[in-house]
Amino acid sequence: MKLLLLTAAAALGSGFIWFGSRKWLSSEAAKGTAPDVVETADLAELSHLWTDDEIEIKDAASLWREKLDGQAAASPRPQFKQEEIDRFYTEMIEGRPSVKGARRTLIIRLLTLLDNEGDCPSVVGGNPLEAELKLPEDSFKMLARIPLYRHTLTVTRNFIAKADHDALVADMIIMALAHDIGKIPSYHNKMYLSGDHPIIAMLILKSFPEYLSLPNRSDIDRAITGHHLLKSDNILTNGLKESDHEARQSELALLYAEARERQQKEINVLEGKQLTFPAAAVTDAGGNSLTALPGEEREHPLLNRESPEQYQPVKIDVPAWFDAEALLAALKKRINKVESTPKGDKWCAVSINPGIVYVNTQGIWAAIRDICGLDVKVLAAEGNESEKRNIIYTVVRELSATRDALVTEYVADGYYTTQVSVITGGGKRISSMLIPFRTQAFGEMDSTLELLKTPQLKRMVKDIKPTQAEVQKCAGP
Repeated sequence: MKLLLLTAAAALGSGFIWFGSRKWLSSEAAKGTAPDVVETADLAELSHLWTDDEIEIKDAASLWREKLDGQAAASPRPQFKQEEIDRFYTEMIEGRPSVKGARRTLIIRLLTLLDNEGDCPSVVGGNPLEAELKLPEDSFKMLARIPLYRHTLTVTRNFIAKADHDALVADMIIMALAHDIGKIPSYHNKMYLSGDHPIIAMLILKSFPEYLSLPNRSDIDRAITGHHLLKSDNILTNGLKESDHEARQSELALLYAEARERQQKEINVLEGKQLTFPAAAVTDAGGNSLTALPGEEREHPLLNRESPEQYQPVKIDVPAWFDAEALLAALKKRINKVESTPKGDKWCAVSINPGIVYVNTQGIWAAIRDICGLDVKVLAAEGNESEKRNIIYTVVRELSATRDALVTEYVADGYYTTQVSVITGGGKRISSMLIPFRTQAFGEMDSTLELLKTPQLKRMVKDIKPTQAEVQKCAGP
């Protein structure tokens, strides 16, 4: 009986197999001809899709289909007018097997676009949202001498160097080559007024069919549109942002070194004439080095209102130029002073009884600029808000550790400002984020500092109240 059942099962199974072969196999395969070559792909080449918990098979399949396309007859090598672009293609693209198919075609398109239209300034200021408008005027003008294609290639090389697997490189090259193409003047139409260069870059990318065919283009979108944001939770976005910042640091270091060399030559030729370098870069908070964003409106005469966007700064190595006494002295000369700026009269440091001097972020940054000796990391950070906050945080915390300068009971761990209500002479309350320093850190008494206040400043600031202290008072014991 068992033998009979086994025989019947085998026959039934053979029937299903035969029927399945008729239904699903091609007629050639059914006749015994060799089946099509099985499409395969290394798992490493799929790793850049593992950013989510699940992967759809259709997304993975597009990669191994692209692999076969890349094995087709090789296209002629593209030719570029700019020698630097041609060399970049030879060194970074031509012999790299992981850059293939639609991605290679898209990369060539981007390089060709930079070759034809990338000889424009690498900084733009046509939109008030542009992060690089925060750079000192001299730095901005210097960086305008760096052509866009050269800056882009530097960023791309920096970004590639961060790749821990070659399978990621093609997408990283696309991100880096495209991150600033929105700066090309021919794309600056009316739309540019409502979106800065990363937004324009995405619109340009989406005009390429090769880009639209990429299954993971949302990751590329996120990196490009976020490379100037204060913070990001995406590792590729952070890597692109760091690569861009590193490029700006190296460019400024070279440009300022060249400027110093030119100045020294002029001094040698023009004996007896006193020259200064660079004038705008060493001015204080009231000068051109801290130019306000065009069209920016403020509701209170603070020199700066820190962005409300949440970001927890990171402590970095204490800069070599850090000098606690010099920094406190640079801050002290700003206490209870009203400065004239293109946006009107402003203040950046005010003493309040008992024993506190409140400083806004632009006041501490101006003091840092005074003593840093044109450190390119400081200069470049003016166009990178997160790096700027990291420097301020490190400096403020070092002042606290070495001089007990910070009122730490008002400041949460991991931050350097506290939320306060600024009360004007007319009774208006304005919320702001300020740095609370102890008056004793400046070697002065409250009464001495109070004598420095002008009637104008007293109208601007009657009192400053820490928000958490007011909440505790209202809540009761």
